[in-house]
Amino acid sequence: MTSHRFQHLSAAVLLVCAVTLRADDWPQWRGANRDGVWRETGILETIPASGLEVRWRAKIGQGYSGPVVARGRVIVTDHVFEPELERVLCFDEATGRPLWVHAYPCDYKNMEYGNGPRASPTVHDGKIYTLGTQGHLFCLDAAKGAVLWKKELAKDFNGTLPRYGASAAPLVVGDLLIVCAGGQPDANVVALDRNTGALRWKALADRPAYCSPVLINAGGSQQLVVWTADLITGFEPETGKVFWQVPRKSTFDPAEVVALPVLHKDRLLCMGAWSRGSVMLKLDAAKPGASVLWQTGSKPTTTISTPLFQDDTHFYAVLGNGRLACLEAATGKEVWDSLEATGVRGGTVHLTPNGDRVFLFNQAGHLILARLTPKGYEERGRFLLVEPTAGYRAQGPLTWAHPAYANKHVFARNDRELVCASLATNRVIEIAAPQPTLQSRVPAGFPESSSALAFSPDGKALAVAVVTWPNTAKVIELATSKERPAPAPFTDGICAIAFSPDGKLLVSAGGSEFTPARNGGKTTGQVKLFDVLAGKELPQLVGHTNKVFTAVFSPNSKTLATGGAEHIVRLWDMTTMKTRAVLEGHTGAVMSVAFSTDGKTIASASADRTVKLWDASTGKLLDTITGHDDEIRAVAFSPDDLTLATGSADWTARLWNVATRKERAVLKGHRGGVLCLAFSIDGKTLATGSGDETVKLWNVATEKERATLRGHHGGIATVAFSPDAPTLASAGPNDPVRLWTLTPEK
Repeated sequence: MTSHRFQHLSAAVLLVCAVTLRADDWPQWRGANRDGVWRETGILETIPASGLEVRWRAKIGQGYSGPVVARGRVIVTDHVFEPELERVLCFDEATGRPLWVHAYPCDYKNMEYGNGPRASPTVHDGKIYTLGTQGHLFCLDAAKGAVLWKKELAKDFNGTLPRYGASAAPLVVGDLLIVCAGGQPDANVVALDRNTGALRWKALADRPAYCSPVLINAGGSQQLVVWTADLITGFEPETGKVFWQVPRKSTFDPAEVVALPVLHKDRLLCMGAWSRGSVMLKLDAAKPGASVLWQTGSKPTTTISTPLFQDDTHFYAVLGNGRLACLEAATGKEVWDSLEATGVRGGTVHLTPNGDRVFLFNQAGHLILARLTPKGYEERGRFLLVEPTAGYRAQGPLTWAHPAYANKHVFARNDRELVCASLATNRVIEIAAPQPTLQSRVPAGFPESSSALAFSPDGKALAVAVVTWPNTAKVIELATSKERPAPAPFTDGICAIAFSPDGKLLVSAGGSEFTPARNGGKTTGQVKLFDVLAGKELPQLVGHTNKVFTAVFSPNSKTLATGGAEHIVRLWDMTTMKTRAVLEGHTGAVMSVAFSTDGKTIASASADRTVKLWDASTGKLLDTITGHDDEIRAVAFSPDDLTLATGSADWTARLWNVATRKERAVLKGHRGGVLCLAFSIDGKTLATGSGDETVKLWNVATEKERATLRGHHGGIATVAFSPDAPTLASAGPNDPVRLWTLTPEK
């Protein structure tokens, strides 16, 4: 069949799609045309301060794959444990009601960035095509979820998965399904019969990457463009015949190739990552062909965000440093950049134009509406659409999944829920915008982001675990903003920081759950001790082999407790600097550890949804507390040792009677996970920090909310009360430290 006849076939297929899919559906990654443009009208022009109307929320598991919307249904893939499965889930578009689930075993044991599936489903002609992280390819019946056919890339095509998992969303072209299989020999890309799964053609011996295939019209023909770790190739879609190729070898890692090639008239922009360069191709107008218009060896590059053309002369992209930029299309030179959209260095944003405006969904979970022009960035409102939850990052929780825009709504997911919110002009709810209860101040000289805070025992300094590269611990004087001596930067992430109560030592801890080459292909756990009085770093504590999330000293400063991804709590003798006990029993990562004020009991909170109480002297397990519906992120004893407080990803904090181990109260009000908490020095107030970007203060005696502190522009990872004044410090990975002056609790 000639290219001309194939164009007629594709037109017929598109006509069928128009019958089976509604015009404003979003049936695959980046929409119906895979161009990332939302063409629907009647969409609001600003996001009001009062926010958006959330129509429904549905519980799901982990994943980076974006949802898709087709024929009144929302489909998304996820990953769950106990038993470990990948799943395809189908929900009713109007209500969020679950309709069906297809599940299959999938081992993530050695998967880096292992939260869940990467590739969005593709819906076409009553069928759903999904590609899992380990290469499980399914064709499902959209009505019932029944398996019509399936493949395994490793087994069926001798496929090699890239180190972060299969990520390229399958593409329907005519009666073919195009899949980046990473196979050999010459099967990096394969074309399958979309109805039977039979192989129709295969091509390329290249290394696999993460970029999805895309169909373009150029040179009088449809062309299938596939960008691998070695080449950018234009194919004849029906036959697999190579029209043209442009060498572009990934020299650092195939993860340089994530962003989709973007077509604008006769130009095709292929934007790489990790400062390894980008390519602008000029496509031949008379026949299928491509030549290099410009190419760079370093900047500009992005990370995972696909760039956007708004006119003939400029394009917009999130650069590798996390700044949204306007660049000249003819040269790639930067016109302006801004950190407003991402809010953090190294952040990312998904860009979706709608008319003359652009919806931006950033990794902090904000949906932003803005105008992008060569003159600058003009924001028109933002709303926290989902809480960032994917915590397997040095910089803390985030969300990377691309949202879907369909039928005047936005659909977005994190690792716990799928959310539908209205973007229709006539569905805006005008209510009074919440105002901050108290004003905070951002002290000068403090870092932009933090995973943990700790006041010095004398209250004169604040220690900060800095999560922007290089990950390091800083100790800053509050009165002068001057830095005191502190430990050297971490090789990997930093998660915890604490002073010993006697003020002599500072501990900082972290590591990596991944296995990079710099660590000899192994996970790492680091626990650093710093002699505060001498101003020098002591030998590291050796024993942990995976990331350490929490570190705290006993009240007498003689014992250090640490816990992390190994599911254990390790107790260290500060006289010998050796492990004196290993507390085993948790089945999930230990997220937080606390000593009772009398030093006799240790509480450990875990991702396994339990809190365990241990005898601090013997290490004997005393009791296990259950009740939360999701992982427990924080635990603390009240100063009088009568109450235990816990914070969970289930959006609640809970108070427990220490003597009876019974639940006293469930503190509700946050619209995100409770990631951290702390009692005031007098024990009258409990502060809780959440992924909903607020800190709440609770009266411990009455179990009622006292105040809500607003002003952060990201999730709250850490809160700490000063020992000598009514000051609360709070911070997160997307925001600088804030100090709040509190009125005493009566």
